[in-house]
Amino acid sequence: MKDILQSCLKRHHCEIDDAIVSEMVNDICDANPFTSALRNGGPLSSTFKRRKYFNEHFSVIEPIEYVLGRGSSFQYVPILKSLLQVFSKKDIQDLILREAEAQRTVYKSFHDGTFYKTNELFSGSDLTIALNLYVDDFEICNPLGTSRKKHKITAVYWVLADVPSLLRSELNSIFLAILCKAEDVKRFGYSAVLEPLLKDLVYLEEEGLYVPALGRIVKGTVFSVVADNLGAHSMGGFVESFSSSHVCRFCLGEKSQFQDGEVRTGAFPPRTKEQHTLHIQAVQENDSLKHVCGVKRQCALTAKLKYFDVLSGYPPDVLHDLFEGIVPLEIALCLRVFIQNKYFTLEELNKCIKEFPYKWSDKTNAPQPVSVNFATRKSVGGNAHENWTLLRLLPLIVGLKIPEGDPAWEVLLVLRDIVELVVNQIHTEQTICFLDSKISEHKHRFRMVFPEQHLIPKHHFLEHYPELIRAYGPLVSLWTMRFEAKHSFFKRVVRHTRSFRNILLSLAMKHQLSLAYNQHDSRAVRPLLQATTLSTVDVSVLRGDIQEALQAKFPGETCVQIGKSVCYRGTKYTSGMILANGSTGGLPDFGELIQIVVVKGSVGFIVKGLTAWSVEHLRSYVLEKNGPVKVIEPAELSDMFPLISYIFGGRSIMTLKRSIYVP
Repeated sequence: MKDILQSCLKRHHCEIDDAIVSEMVNDICDANPFTSALRNGGPLSSTFKRRKYFNEHFSVIEPIEYVLGRGSSFQYVPILKSLLQVFSKKDIQDLILREAEAQRTVYKSFHDGTFYKTNELFSGSDLTIALNLYVDDFEICNPLGTSRKKHKITAVYWVLADVPSLLRSELNSIFLAILCKAEDVKRFGYSAVLEPLLKDLVYLEEEGLYVPALGRIVKGTVFSVVADNLGAHSMGGFVESFSSSHVCRFCLGEKSQFQDGEVRTGAFPPRTKEQHTLHIQAVQENDSLKHVCGVKRQCALTAKLKYFDVLSGYPPDVLHDLFEGIVPLEIALCLRVFIQNKYFTLEELNKCIKEFPYKWSDKTNAPQPVSVNFATRKSVGGNAHENWTLLRLLPLIVGLKIPEGDPAWEVLLVLRDIVELVVNQIHTEQTICFLDSKISEHKHRFRMVFPEQHLIPKHHFLEHYPELIRAYGPLVSLWTMRFEAKHSFFKRVVRHTRSFRNILLSLAMKHQLSLAYNQHDSRAVRPLLQATTLSTVDVSVLRGDIQEALQAKFPGETCVQIGKSVCYRGTKYTSGMILANGSTGGLPDFGELIQIVVVKGSVGFIVKGLTAWSVEHLRSYVLEKNGPVKVIEPAELSDMFPLISYIFGGRSIMTLKRSIYVP
């Protein structure tokens, strides 16, 4: 700072004594509130003073330690206090009230499912709160190193289910409830670990929470517990070994019947409350029984909560069932057949995967090369995002090398159809019935091509999906994808602090301080439109067809802001992407995004119309730019998520990521 001052004075030919310049520097430093606060005696000069300052100026909800036994404890963040803090945000109140008044004829959220509509608490006329819990174990150290399982932690998170999915997916909207050592959960059981949380939830069910901003008492309960299959079975009281006879928490079917029987035929009777109660009683009365029809014990939540039922409270997880289960298995089996048939070698396949010109999100989630032992492992490895990308782009990567009608190729294509339907965010009775038929077709094709390969339990869980969509709404709103991303915060804290002393308290406290800082903003919802590089231009200097399109959409506007990239509702749009808009003859219409225009805070997409026709062998669309230029608003899009086209054989070709809803 002294050098800067002296340089400035020199440029202006001012000669001032060096001691005076030093005194000026000291005065400036003393005037800086942050610098003075950190000095000895300042309000931020020690850890204690910084914590005191933070508690006085931010709404910090500190975790409470509960002792399980000698040397064993866990951290709990009071959920009622957290809920009051959430409801203090005006935009959150508006979103919840708006969602409560929504009326739909399609399955767009869990509010449209039968489980929500038939719940005694939620089906009333009063405003209620629905919560989704998430339970999972994670390693805070390298899971492949010497510290494996030494610091394994069980986390319980929660999210307010009544807000839109865009807000629920933000990590700051996922709140911490419990942190406990995984070994202590196994030793003392979920009932002991969840006791303080369940006590607060019982109060929320019976007494409710008075929300000053709304001027009324609001009751609520847990709608669902989101978890992988192992976590759901462990917390729900079902068998945790999937080699057992009864491995399905949705029906009473035996594992030996899964190979030939189909759920859609009614071969597997669904579990009922009466039967489940009898199964629990039988296990409790006979110590020699390990389980009865897959039931080991009573669910900790069902034992305490009046409006939560174990049979409707544990939805399936698309991420683990499909993208980390069925998809990597079937891709590996089919690739083995393709290589045996000499369509290509493993080296050629990996070269094609490596050299494929991935763009945008596909580049981020690009699949890894297939390992040499994939056939014996019966998996291509990869995480959920990579496996999803590989399945979707495989037709463009190796599709032309495979003869049309190849039985193994048809298995993968039908699996792609299933994935596109399952990850849809809007469902109708037509799409659900279509999904049901595709699952049945896929099972028959798979059994025909791979008669020696037994179907895994996740194949059976998939057969329940059509009926579960009717019960829960779109299943992607209840998957574990975003919850698992929350673990990264705690892993980052450990990596930076390098301290394992009272690790649960350290992690919980760091999380609550970070949350208080992020919640300090009066706005809980990010602005719908975020743009950094917009240029203000006169409409008259734009291309003629663009001028006409703008005048048709925004008549009378002579000056607009134009850019090549914006973020709208959390989704990034960039020139060159493909947008779905409208339909013709029951098929979606597409347009290539040329530029993005902002007029008085409203965003519009300038697109060049495309003619598209389907190529069944590649499950893709060939695109031609021969349509008019037009401006479409976000509300006019058939799907909010942009698509990506690639040049393939001299043609522009595009694959879908999810099935596009056409009204």
